[in-house]
Amino acid sequence: MLKEYLLSQGSGTGRWGHGMPGVEICRFSLPEQEPLRPIPVCGAPLQFEVLFCLTGRLTVRALQGTSYTVEAPAIFLLSDSSALRSCQYSGNLGGILIAVDAKAAKESLVTVCSTLGMRLDTRIVKEKMTARNGCMALCGTPWTQSFFETVRYLSEQEQERYSVFKSVELLYLLCTEVSESDESFSGSGCPVSHSLLEVKVYIQTHLSDKLTIAFLCKQFSLSPTFLKEGFRRAYGMPIHSFLVQQRLRRAQELICTTRMPIQQIAQAVGYEGMSQFNAAFKREYGMTPGQYRKMSETATLRPF
Repeated sequence: MLKEYLLSQGSGTGRWGHGMPGVEICRFSLPEQEPLRPIPVCGAPLQFEVLFCLTGRLTVRALQGTSYTVEAPAIFLLSDSSALRSCQYSGNLGGILIAVDAKAAKESLVTVCSTLGMRLDTRIVKEKMTARNGCMALCGTPWTQSFFETVRYLSEQEQERYSVFKSVELLYLLCTEVSESDESFSGSGCPVSHSLLEVKVYIQTHLSDKLTIAFLCKQFSLSPTFLKEGFRRAYGMPIHSFLVQQRLRRAQELICTTRMPIQQIAQAVGYEGMSQFNAAFKREYGMTPGQYRKMSETATLRPF
């Protein structure tokens, strides 16, 4: 639907490229619109669209009466437009659109996911999306906040490659029923305090900051004992271990999907010194960040 509309607007609206076979990328910016401007409801079957909305607002209404509003910064996922009544935008709608042709991209998606040790079944994704009227809006979740926090450090070209990578991850999360938007229970089934959930989200979206127990306790009005013991019970690991894990995972993503200098990546995930970053990364992945980047660049099966 969005792909067809952007193509109809001509080359002045967006810049198109290819992420991998069956996957198209469009960085676009539509003219300022007030009030709402309609976007025709149409689209090819078995096509998934992921909009990383950076500016403006998109409003979608389903035939059943449900409405979805996507206002930057937010993410919109569409798999089927047949259950939609209307689609409109206002403001200067812009961002990065990833259009996935499920049939043409099947082999590429399987290769990417198998390389990462994941299994993706687009039929399951389709079923999950059908139950949601074929579309979904994501805003304010740890996953989306982490994405928009990361792209701040990337060039436009790197943002586009990173968006392809995260689109595949999003499809995988849907396939495996992993939801970042509903975390009222921990993995063990125990209720999670809302304050501890807020701490977790804050950590994931402020990895470049200097985060200490004292700072987090002051930020969320918690005692050190409650924070440390409660976090361990809720998420199965000490809060410091969680922080290190999240920083190194983000660093791995940036090393594989961008050309950011290693030192800049270290700073982006909260490490002031390269020696500390190198040592932590090597403990986690068995090699230095530089060696990891060389390995990812020379791999036979390279996603992007």
